[in-house]
Amino acid sequence: MKAEIYSITYRIPLTDAQQARLDRKWPDGDPFITYEKIAFILEPLPVEDVYWSYHTGQFLYFTVRGDDIEGTVAEVIARLENKLGKL
Repeated sequence: MKAEIYSITYRIPLTDAQQARLDRKWPDGDPFITYEKIAFILEPLPVEDVYWSYHTGQFLYFTVRGDDIEGTVAEVIARLENKLGKL
């Protein structure tokens, strides 16, 4: 029997500008960039559990699943940089 890595949770440090973008709110208090919006940007990549919060510091967390974890992480970073600015 052999165990293989199938999923890994990553943590990306965010710049002040990126954190400010994620913290922006509409006048009614709803977030400007929602978890659903980030999930839509990352579709159809095998990524889940995308999370950020001022309680966790300036980090964005996500879990990558599948066989090409390194390639998926590179694509996630490219898409997030496109949306939030350079990571």
